[in-house]
Amino acid sequence: MPNITLYIILFFYALTLAIALWRYPKYYNTALKYYPILIAYTLASEAIGIAIRIYPDVIMLPISKFYQSYNRPIYNVFNIIFFLYFFNLYKNYTDSFILKKYIKIGSILFIGISISNIFTQDFLTDGQILTYVTGGFFLILIILNYLNKIDWLQNKKDPIKNILYWLSWGLLIFYSGYLPLKLSYHFKIVKTMDSYIITRWLHFSLIIIMYLCFAYGFIKMKRKLVKG
Repeated sequence: MPNITLYIILFFYALTLAIALWRYPKYYNTALKYYPILIAYTLASEAIGIAIRIYPDVIMLPISKFYQSYNRPIYNVFNIIFFLYFFNLYKNYTDSFILKKYIKIGSILFIGISISNIFTQDFLTDGQILTYVTGGFFLILIILNYLNKIDWLQNKKDPIKNILYWLSWGLLIFYSGYLPLKLSYHFKIVKTMDSYIITRWLHFSLIIIMYLCFAYGFIKMKRKLVKG
């Protein structure tokens, strides 16, 4: 993957973080208030990883060894926090008691699967595929339900100005496209270099689309998050 593409990805992380912080006064007292931390964490981790891959001779050797040895658990922990954060976010912004109950049960199930995944894959060296796929699939189901509940007839402008609407579309597009790629990597379905290049381009395109949705959502958001 050309270096310019990696820099573009970092640019979209940084752009979204800047816009999210700019609009922070509009959601600092909501369940979304910790989201800039997730973006900042992603930006920092990716920046360090890219720097080490591109400039291994420039980065100090002890730092390089530390990151290359421990970046797997860093991402594994992050994925668990990421999914649980969004499960809780959607639970707070749904009017359906039944959906709240399902999200709570699903969150407990997700934690159980995350713990069991530790015994099937090395948490320190392997990406936790079962945890990731379960979290992504469950998040897609929650988002589809949320988007389906939006009352377009009552006020057509509200969804467009609702940050959760744009977060939902960004996450839905990314995970719907990336989960099959994630499984193809894990089961080594992608074997040729040409296929790998295509899937990597698709992966990075999904990231850009997702963060464009995030950034636009923060720009358009209203003072109060709107429930489905």
